[in-house]
Amino acid sequence: MKKIFGAALLSVLGLAFFPSRGEVAYAAGGAAAADLVQHCLDLVQLNVARKIAPALPATPHTVQSPAKILPTQCLAGDLEEIKSALKNQIASCERKSAEEKAQTFQFGCRMVKNEDYCLNANKAMLKIATLPNMDYATFVNRAAQEFDWYESNGAQDNDGKFKTGTTRFTGYYSPTAVDASADPSDVYRYPVYAAPEGLTYFENPKSALGQGCGVDVVTKLPIHWCIDNKDGTFSALPTREQIAQGALDAKSRKIAYFRSLYDVSSFMLEGAGSVNLKHKDGSVESVVLNFAGSNGRPNNMIGDVLKCENKKINGSLAAYYARHPEEAYRDTVHYNSSTVFYKRGVSYEGVDHIAVTPNASVATDPTSIPTGTVILLNVPAANACKTVSSMAVAQDIGGRIKGPHIDRYTGAGPAAGRKAESFNNSGLVFLATPKGAGSPVLDCRSKTAN
Repeated sequence: MKKIFGAALLSVLGLAFFPSRGEVAYAAGGAAAADLVQHCLDLVQLNVARKIAPALPATPHTVQSPAKILPTQCLAGDLEEIKSALKNQIASCERKSAEEKAQTFQFGCRMVKNEDYCLNANKAMLKIATLPNMDYATFVNRAAQEFDWYESNGAQDNDGKFKTGTTRFTGYYSPTAVDASADPSDVYRYPVYAAPEGLTYFENPKSALGQGCGVDVVTKLPIHWCIDNKDGTFSALPTREQIAQGALDAKSRKIAYFRSLYDVSSFMLEGAGSVNLKHKDGSVESVVLNFAGSNGRPNNMIGDVLKCENKKINGSLAAYYARHPEEAYRDTVHYNSSTVFYKRGVSYEGVDHIAVTPNASVATDPTSIPTGTVILLNVPAANACKTVSSMAVAQDIGGRIKGPHIDRYTGAGPAAGRKAESFNNSGLVFLATPKGAGSPVLDCRSKTAN
């Protein structure tokens, strides 16, 4: 059996493991000795952990049958976009091993195989979408009739801003043409890294099976991103500050250098984007950088850091941090232990190397809505329709996408960024499986819509 080491006993890639500032404080006797800002951020992470607890493990979804109850009266979408998302998902599902295809997820009172909700459902959806003279509304209404649908349970204990039982909707995009350099200089000082060798992701680490590399010292949640030491053990990765101080220099290549730490943090927030990469010979190369993993550490957003510092900044954060580099380091590196690793790509990708499609790809928590699921989104509308619905495919994940939260991909560039920033509301989510798919769950009671 593989051994699992706790954070205090780890070595990182053959280097000494140095606990973060918060870890030192807690090990030394708790919050009384801690940096007050760090303690505040730890409480934020504990609150996030509390809110996502109902999604681990996933609870059953409410069976929605017959399909006439689906909100398909007002629709907004593009048939070519959903066809693109379906094709990309089918290619990804077909690459899965027989073992992966046999894995199950609970929809209502049925355990449905990955092969059914990921591969077969997408194939059947695409078959409908490519019928002659098909339009978006006809496609959605045909799908409403030809599949079993399940309504997501939504948030069971909401934060007061959104109605209990609903799902939160946000947006993300791909930054483009970010100024960067292939080599460090006085202007380009801040590197982003390629994934280190052995980087491994455990969707649901089971320590009894030798999976994972311990739990976070504050939240006690399992660490999903680990380093495979190739000797039957796994190690946690260093914090962002430890990486900045050289902890991965011998193990991970610096893939580009940015002008500012704020640019690095903004890029990491979206997960992927493109850079105008300057070379020593004066040439400039347009390069797509896709998410290749993370160090698995808690992600303290800049907004949370500023709140914990009891600080309000007027004007642009980018301009402020450009004038105050020490504060930029403190807020984006010292107080945020999370970092993202990158790889070169051709198109923007989600999880499992799936090319994402504007408006038809979404990021979900796979313990709540599994990757590959075709879903119908229903959100409030500012027109004659009280709500509007559209189809999408779960094709991405995110560090802060936990529980009943969907992050919709809006595309690349400034316009897509503005659109992504406009999303922050709640609505309903419905999940599709092939008719009759799955095996019954014994002694399961699932509310059925009339």
